[in-house]
Amino acid sequence: MNRRKTYTVTWPRDKKPTGLAMNCHMHDGELRYFDTLRGHSFPGKITEDGEDRFVFESAAGFMPGPWTFKALTIEDFRRETYKIVENGQIIAQTIKTTDDLHEWYRKTFGDEAGLNCPDVLQN
Repeated sequence: MNRRKTYTVTWPRDKKPTGLAMNCHMHDGELRYFDTLRGHSFPGKITEDGEDRFVFESAAGFMPGPWTFKALTIEDFRRETYKIVENGQIIAQTIKTTDDLHEWYRKTFGDEAGLNCPDVLQN
């Protein structure tokens, strides 16, 4: 898990991602992330943690079960993800690389997502 990356989120009963997640991190046994509209916090644990993907096991409440978070790539964005985000088609035509895509999300939502905090900027 990397707080500076933007991830797609796929919930237990879904086959495709349903949204985006930024500033993903665990705090006091809860997964915290920002989805471009607001922050979220859910109890559970990380069951897999890789460079570009992690799985969170939601303990109870909303969508119990494994949630898959996959680092967003420009290829995935142009193929599918642009359909589920506001102005996705414009973003897909404008942004050229995966790094630029992550940077665009950090610049656009950084303050609201808490991405401009010193502990996130240092990573």
